[in-house]
Amino acid sequence: MSQSKRSTVRIDCPECGSKVGTAVPPGPGIHDERSPNRLRGTETSCHNCGHELEFYYY
Repeated sequence: MSQSKRSTVRIDCPECGSKVGTAVPPGPGIHDERSPNRLRGTETSCHNCGHELEFYYY
């Protein structure tokens, strides 16, 4: 069975306090400590003030 559902991560914008969210795909988690590329990320902008944010996930 394939895991195709994306999770939405939401945080407060550090500039204006508005909620900012982005979808992140499922990942392998932190089980394989030897993997050199296990940490991934994505960028988004606050829809209220335009502040750029980076989300990092496993």
